[in-house]
This record gives sequence, structure tokens and C-alpha cells, in this order.
Amino acid sequence: MDRLLRLLVLIFGTTLAMAQTQVTISADTLSVKLAEQINIKIAISTAENPQIQFPPLQAFRPFEVIDTTAVDTLVLNKIKTFTKTYAVIHFDTGQITLPAQKVVVDGNLFSTDSLQIQVNDVMVDTLQQPLFPIKTILPMAKNTTGWWKPYAYGFIICLLLALGYFLASRTQQRIRAKRRKLPPFERAIQALQALENKQLDKQEEYKGYYSEMTDIVKSYLEDEAHIDALESTSDELLTKLELLRDTGNLDLTSETTDHLQEVLRTADLVKFARAMPEERLARLDRSKIEAVVKETQAALPEPTEEERLQNEAYARMRRKQQQRKRLQIAGLSALGVVVVVAAVMIFNYGAMQAKDRVFGHPTLEWLEQDWVTSSYGISEMQLETPDVLGRKALPNRLHQQFVLGSLEDAFLIVLYMEHTKSKEEQTIDLQQKVDNVIGYFDSMGATNIFQKQNDYSTTSGIEGIAASGSFDWTKKNGKSQRKTYEVYHFTENKGFQQLQLVYDRDDSYAKELIERILESIAFKTETP
Repeated sequence: MDRLLRLLVLIFGTTLAMAQTQVTISADTLSVKLAEQINIKIAISTAENPQIQFPPLQAFRPFEVIDTTAVDTLVLNKIKTFTKTYAVIHFDTGQITLPAQKVVVDGNLFSTDSLQIQVNDVMVDTLQQPLFPIKTILPMAKNTTGWWKPYAYGFIICLLLALGYFLASRTQQRIRAKRRKLPPFERAIQALQALENKQLDKQEEYKGYYSEMTDIVKSYLEDEAHIDALESTSDELLTKLELLRDTGNLDLTSETTDHLQEVLRTADLVKFARAMPEERLARLDRSKIEAVVKETQAALPEPTEEERLQNEAYARMRRKQQQRKRLQIAGLSALGVVVVVAAVMIFNYGAMQAKDRVFGHPTLEWLEQDWVTSSYGISEMQLETPDVLGRKALPNRLHQQFVLGSLEDAFLIVLYMEHTKSKEEQTIDLQQKVDNVIGYFDSMGATNIFQKQNDYSTTSGIEGIAASGSFDWTKKNGKSQRKTYEVYHFTENKGFQQLQLVYDRDDSYAKELIERILESIAFKTETP
């Protein structure tokens, strides 16, 4: 009986708890476009603190879950509402059913309602939009504008560094040369006096002090007594001095050689045995070396006239050798600069264009300069040219001619126009105008004229006829030149327009000039 009573109480409590718990599902919209996001909310309302198990992501199929939020809790009048949002999308159109979702609350299973969601197709109307043909790939010339700037900056920096190094080396050479200009005796005395200002505290300073002292006296003896002193050891140097004294070529006293011997031996001990004498003794050794230099100077025999002449001739020869060496260095440096600049230009432009840039080429200069866009004639034909075309006076005021260059030049541009006062449309025989081209060049003195023709259309769609060919032209200096010509004929704005382009046959830059001119052709159009 008790067990039955407990079972009834349990069933009644569970039923009451389920009656107090509500599970709902909702969507922010029931009609979306294809692949548009829909936010699905599942809310559980209860008075307890339940354990909730939300549906798995696979339960939302055929919809795809792309995102979920954390559970949001709201308490109102002791009723707690737990909400979780799912972002779903669908990639098919039509009436799509979101199945009922199962939620477990404290072990009790709850089921939501299903949702009917309308997924609409996205209308893409390609017929109402204008379609254009695929444009062809246009070849673009290599952009060489400003190519020289990084090379110029680098060259200037290198030049400044080289100049600084040269000036520093030059200054040092002048100081050495100035010292070398002094006689050996005065140079040795000045160097020994400079040693007087040396500070002596450490062994390395003593080593440097004695090294300079011995180098000074050895250099002096080598210059004045002509002894290989710098390459000799202390004992060898003393032996050579003894031989000179015994032969009578150097009248030195025994006291002088003894002083030199004492200083040289002390110097060897300082340099090789790391000895460190008292500063007073080091200063005294310097005085002894100065005395040796002075006594040696007094003991040297006077040079003969022949020796003086030989020394002067040797000095002149040395100056010429140094001057020749400086000229060679300057020449090699200039040659190196020229080679570097030439290599850079050849790398960027090629050998032919590099040559034309250095020595000049008329059509290349036209390509590099800033061009001018102008309108010409009554029919207002617009052209972009290297310079403004000059107007030529013609007898008929309704005929106009604009010229840049001549047949003597590498490139000639002629724009010839005919107009009429009549307001009615005039019929112009373009074929006849084309046939007159040969006669025109013949009247100018051209020979061996060759011509062909074909229809032509500008980039803006203006139709015309093009005549092209070549002829021989004899210049004023008597030299014959084969010329190539292209003549374009148009009948726009109730008039006739003829554009003549004549250039040297072997001109490699003419085609680029012509392309740029032809691309700029435009006529004024009357707006309604």
C-alpha cells in the first residue's frame, strides 16, 4: 500500500513539474532568400533550476547550423527562461520544414512544434543589363619613365664617397709630401721634437715611443748616409756605421756610436722583452738620438756638384712619374664611369637605343618630350603631337594646312583640310583624294613611289581610308633617303581631312610615334 502511494505521489509530482515547464521554438522570419541566415530560438520556461539538454546540431537538418549562442537566462516573477539561438541557412528553394526539436529537461523529454520556412530564389536578370564584348589585351610599351633616378642617386652617393676618400687621401699625401720636401735632417729633428709631447705611462706607450725613435734615426741614416738602415737589425746597423767610419766616408766619434748603440739596445728590450724604463731615461734616450742625428749631419761630406745635379734630375723624374700616375688614375676612373653608365643604359634600353640617347635621335627626342593636344581647322580635328603644328597660308581660305617638320627631317606631320560654306552635306570622293597622293609626292620631288591602300577606323570608330607606301627623296646635301609614308583620309563635320605622316624608312621609333598620334584622333561632335 505504501509503495503504491509513493508511486502515485511521484507520478503526480512529475506531471505537475511538466505542467509548469514550457518549451517553445520561434524564428525571426519564416520567409528568406536563398542562403540567407535565419535565427531559431528555443526557450525553456520553468520555476526550478533544471538540467537542460538542448537538441544536437544534426537535428536541424535539412537546415545547416552556421552558429550558436550561449544559453541566456531571464528571471521574471520567479519563472526562469533559458534561451539558446541557432543561426541556420538553406541552399534549396521552396517550402522547407524545420523538424520538431526535442529538449530534455530534468530527464523529461519535451518536443517543440515544427516550422514551415519559405526559401525564395534570388532573381538575377542578365537580359536587362547591357553586355559588352570582351576587350582584347593591348600591348603596353615598357615604362621607362624615371628609370635613371635610382641609378643617378646611387651614382651620386658613390661619387660623393669616392670624392671624400680622394680628398682625405689627397690631404694625407700633401702632408706627407710637405714633410718629404724638408731635408732629411730637418725632418728628423721635427719628428724627434714631436716625440717630446708623447705621454709615457704604459708599456705599449713606451714600445711605440722607442719604435718611432729608432725609425726616425734609421730613416735619416738611410737618406743621408745611404745605409740600408730600415732593413737592418741594431747590430747590423752599428757594423755598417763602423765600416763607414773606418773607410773615412763618415767621420763619427766613438761617443756618438756608443750613444746610438745604447739607445738601440734599450729599444730592443722595450719592443721585444717588454722592458719599461723610467720616463726620465726614455727622455734622455731621445736627446741622445737627437745628438746622433746632429753629429751625423756634421760628419757627412759635402755633396759634389755632380751629385747635386743627379739629385735634381731624380727629383724631376719622380715628379713626372707621379704626375703621369695621377693622369692614369683619373683616366681609368673616367673610363670606369663611362663603362658603368653605358652598361646601365644598354641593360635598360638595348644597345641601339642607348646609342641614340647618348648621341641624340630626333624621333626619340620627340617620344621623350611632353606632347601637346590641340584642335585644328574649322572641323576641329583633335591631335596629340610632340609640338603644335604650324599653320601654312593657302590661297583658298577654306583650305587649311598645318605642318610640323619637313621632308629633310626624320619625321614630317602634315594636316590638310578642306571645308565648304554650304550647309548641306557635300559628297566627297575619298578614292580620288587617295589617288592624288602619288601626284602630290611626285610634285614635291619624290621618285620611285610605291603605294597601297586599305580601309581604316580610328579607336573611336571613325571610318576613313589609309594610303601607305614609300618613295625616294634626295636631300639638299645630295644624299638619297628612302621615305615611308602613311596618309589617312576622313570626311567628318561636312569637310575633308587628310593626315600625312612621313618618316625615314629605317627609323625604329617612327611606329611608336604614329600609334600615339593615331590613337589621339578625335573630332568635335555636336550635342543636340
